[in-house]
Amino acid sequence: MVAVALLAWSLTASAAAPPRLVVVIVADQFRADYLTTFASHWRAGVQTLLRDGANFRRAQYPYAYTDTCAGHSTIATGTLPRTHGMIADSWWDHETNLLVDCTDDEAASIISYGSPLVVAAPVAGRGATPAGGRGAAPVGGAGNSPRNLLAQTLADELRQQRPGGRVVTLSLKERAAINLAGHSGDAVMWFDEAAGTFATSSAFASAPVPEVTQFIDASPYVKDVGFVWTLRDPSTTYRNRDAGVGERPSNPWSGLFPHNLEGATAAQYANLWRRTPAADVYLARMATALIDAYRLGQAENKTDFLGISFSTLDYVGHQFGPDSREVEDIAAHLDDVLGSLIAHLDDKVGRAKYVLAFTADHGVAPVPSPAKGFGRLTLDDVRERIEETLRNRYGPPDKDAHVARIYYPNVYLSPAIRQRLAADPLTVRAVQDAVTSLPGVARLLYTPELSDRSRDPLVRAAALGRAATRSGAFLIVQKRNWVLGPRGTADATTHGSPYDYDQHVPLILLGGGIRRGTYDAAAAPTDIAPTLAALAGVTLAKVEGRVLQEALLPDSQTTRR
Repeated sequence: MVAVALLAWSLTASAAAPPRLVVVIVADQFRADYLTTFASHWRAGVQTLLRDGANFRRAQYPYAYTDTCAGHSTIATGTLPRTHGMIADSWWDHETNLLVDCTDDEAASIISYGSPLVVAAPVAGRGATPAGGRGAAPVGGAGNSPRNLLAQTLADELRQQRPGGRVVTLSLKERAAINLAGHSGDAVMWFDEAAGTFATSSAFASAPVPEVTQFIDASPYVKDVGFVWTLRDPSTTYRNRDAGVGERPSNPWSGLFPHNLEGATAAQYANLWRRTPAADVYLARMATALIDAYRLGQAENKTDFLGISFSTLDYVGHQFGPDSREVEDIAAHLDDVLGSLIAHLDDKVGRAKYVLAFTADHGVAPVPSPAKGFGRLTLDDVRERIEETLRNRYGPPDKDAHVARIYYPNVYLSPAIRQRLAADPLTVRAVQDAVTSLPGVARLLYTPELSDRSRDPLVRAAALGRAATRSGAFLIVQKRNWVLGPRGTADATTHGSPYDYDQHVPLILLGGGIRRGTYDAAAAPTDIAPTLAALAGVTLAKVEGRVLQEALLPDSQTTRR
């Protein structure tokens, strides 16, 4: 039914000239409530989106576990994790007995745009440069690719159904850039954390892309070495105080502004730089350079695709929390970044000739506060409680442990235990009772019992996010405002829950064919790809979202000059 509706709308919408450029912008960890909470800071990009765009105020993810890989894959494909397969940033592979990152591919190689920084030496005050020359050949070892993505993206369909268009995606995270692009792309770029350089994959290119090389050579990110992160606005305009309780800033920073990059070692520099507004500015500058180099959106009868995922808010949010001055200020700086990017698109392409979607891959929980009645539970406690229960019921394992791995929210068991539990509902209940007796655990769901037709909204949400060969035997659901993570985590907080602060995200459309306004109809990030596909006159092979028809202008009112 949804596919038929999408096709019907696509045929109607294609009567108008399709956009020359489709833009998807993801602000990693940007909660929907930030749009109003931080409203006093909007004077550029966010202000433009809210004033001129179609704002769906009730947009939220329908599945239970929200993270970067799942979110970007959902946005890009219009399908849910049960379909696109990207259930989490990582999952346990029973065949190899290894934890697999969602874009891991041992057959792919990393193509670097610079050698690693010299770790042993402090970063010089005049500006550091990478040791050695540009990486012109693939780097050995496991790389990244879209091979684990089981659905076609909007960018994939644009390339196949409207040949000749370019696909460019950028992020600080490989799982964001890759999943926005899909299975091919002209420039698919991310920041390689291990090497401290920008990189791509042999899955997309055989050598460094010249247009990207030109930008990086002319403007290496290490030129930000003297950057000092100060407040964008007067301190009296911030609702959040400095040095909040529970913050966990990276060494050598404290919880107080300003935050300085100068004097950091090379290893610290790459880590800290990603946590400053300078990183978002740099990514936007790279995007505008590639818009110009590829002349995105400037050719008739072609539709290019540009995907940008800004990651800094997520890095900062994990360490400082949503109620920190740092998060508030990153959002304020991002407003400027979005403003400059939209202005460049207006100038080079024209507002009526492109369509843009702005959203987030997930939200974030508040920093745990025992005084407020919620706290932190370690996954180690959950694992030990399950292991203890299974040993009491079945005896010690033949080797290793009954619990193979926990990667939140999935609990992976040994093959022998999975088989025994399938015929032993009493032990399943014993495990569930043992875990839910821990503080902070709301439920432990047994995945073979999940159904997307359940009347229990939590069970249904969990089912929408489950892929049988990649999900665990159990799914942990924490209580509201509780945070689960490993012992000794460096994060103050995290995401990945079925609650509004994680699921509720912005969804704003802007550009040609878009009817501006505020919409209270139910919506989800799964609706972005079908809506943009309809405007571009292409169809999606698989779709679980809907076309947001209420925000689209009728043909007689759609003009793209």
